[in-house]
Amino acid sequence: MARGKHSLHSYNGTYDDYEDEDKAKRNTITIIVVALVIIAIVVFAIICFKNFKNQEKETVNNVGEETTTLKETMISTYQGYDVLGKIIIDEFEIEQYILDSREDKALECGVIKLYGGSLNNYGNFCIAGHNKAGVFEKLEEMETGSNFKIVEPNLTETEYKITEIYSVEADDLKCLMQDDEKIEITLITCENASTTRLIVKAEEIKK
Repeated sequence: MARGKHSLHSYNGTYDDYEDEDKAKRNTITIIVVALVIIAIVVFAIICFKNFKNQEKETVNNVGEETTTLKETMISTYQGYDVLGKIIIDEFEIEQYILDSREDKALECGVIKLYGGSLNNYGNFCIAGHNKAGVFEKLEEMETGSNFKIVEPNLTETEYKITEIYSVEADDLKCLMQDDEKIEITLITCENASTTRLIVKAEEIKK
């Protein structure tokens, strides 16, 4: 009996050791699996973060390219009319597209080419606009020697200096006369309840 008890006790001790060893292995495996899962999550998070940054950078670059493209071109039509260029009078914060039309409706949209050849070329390019805010309302406040810019569709800018300012009767068209030896701009607007016209003549500033 003593021998049997001794044998049973020896067997139980061996089983307990095996169970402890098996439990330790399982714990080790569990720790390794958990560590691998954490590493995988961290790696995945890093990859996602890098992809997000790359997409963000690409978006910023695309926006920059679009902005550059917008800056490098001028619209070809405005309110249904072809755009020949733009007049900018910084002194009075005037910036208007020059429309290729003589229609009264076009005058309601901005300023128009009334007469002349091509923009910023030899001859007298005549621009007409209403005497109203944002257009040619403050034209009468300009002085000889003042400057303004004419911008072509390709964004080439030409500076003009005012040489004459005077008024004429509504039916006086001498201001439209051409001089092929000058690059000239004539600005025209109505005054005195449209009974007279204010004429502003300017010549290209040669650089």
